[in-house]
Amino acid sequence: MQTILVLITFLIAAGYLLKKFVWSPLTEKRRQTTTGTFDGGNTKCGKNDCGCH
Repeated sequence: MQTILVLITFLIAAGYLLKKFVWSPLTEKRRQTTTGTFDGGNTKCGKNDCGCH
């Protein structure tokens, strides 16, 4: 009985770590889209060609 509880606890912990450090970063990379600017869309006036650069 104790071995089963230890195994269940280990599987839950391993699943949590995989979700946090492997699955989440992979899905976040897919959600981020680049908008065509050099810094990934963080410029303040890069989209409307305001002539500031």
